[in-house]
This record gives sequence, structure tokens and C-alpha cells, in this order.
Amino acid sequence: MHSNKIPSAIFGRMGLELTIKKGAQTVNTFYGLLQPLRYKNKIYLKGVATELGYDSLKKYLLLSPADIDLSDVDGTEIALYRENTHLSIDHTEKVYFGSSPCYTWSIVSKEE
Repeated sequence: MHSNKIPSAIFGRMGLELTIKKGAQTVNTFYGLLQPLRYKNKIYLKGVATELGYDSLKKYLLLSPADIDLSDVDGTEIALYRENTHLSIDHTEKVYFGSSPCYTWSIVSKEE
């Protein structure tokens, strides 16, 4: 499957190690690209007051391999971690190239 080889190579070379855990047990480890979301006013380095309330800017875009299923990650029983940082998934979708899944994008939030 050619559509999956390029993203997999990019995730493996440039991605950060992320772990899916069920309780204390590691279920899966994979590499993904994680970057802060940039808001349209491009004020994303500090928290900002918006029309909808205070935005602490703890939201990130996660690009991950298509074969990693993040739909089961609920943040309580099954959780996503970057080192010791707990990440919760707000939304996740697969991107297809033709009929083949290519990669998954997700909006994640840092949990305190």
C-alpha cells in the first residue's frame, strides 16, 4: 500500500513517541507529529481572552499513522500519553487516499 508508506516514514523519522495505556499497562506505542494549534489571530504563545471565554491554548494537532486506532481512547480507562503528559482527544478523523487510509488527524488537549 503506497499511500501509507510515506506518512509512516515521516512519523518514524520526525515524530514524537506517544503511548496508549490501559490503566498502568502500555497497550501501544507509536510516533506522531504534535504541534500547537494556531488561532486565526496568531496569538498562541500565551493565554488569550476571546469572545467565547479564556483560551489557555493547550490544544494541539496530532497527525498519526492510519493503523493506530485512537477512537477507543476515552481519557479515563484508555489514555494517551507523551512521556508523563496526559493528552485527551477532542476529535479524531482518518484521511483517505482513494479508498486506502493514509493517516489520522486529531485535536488533543493537555491535561493537568
